[in-house]
Amino acid sequence: MLDLNVKIVAQLKEGDVTFPNVKKGVLVAMVTPGSPADRAGFHPGDVVIEFDGKPVESIKEIIEIMSDRIGKAIEVVVKRANDETAILTVIPEEANPDM
Repeated sequence: MLDLNVKIVAQLKEGDVTFPNVKKGVLVAMVTPGSPADRAGFHPGDVVIEFDGKPVESIKEIIEIMSDRIGKAIEVVVKRANDETAILTVIPEEANPDM
């Protein structure tokens, strides 16, 4: 996962015109096949903009929320291309923010 800012987003959009129009968020750079993130429906290139009802701008924020929600269902909102998608998942005990 990678924290995004305006400069990084501009660089990513240069290489991929379908990259979401966001100013901030956390990029899902890769998803390991068979991982909890894969089973939940995350895709490489998704940008996490909301985690358990809270806007997020950094991996640190996601880790803090995850530590309090292990074993509980949460909703994660991602931007995929320019669509917002809600992903419902349960934070597993072996949670790894690198996905």
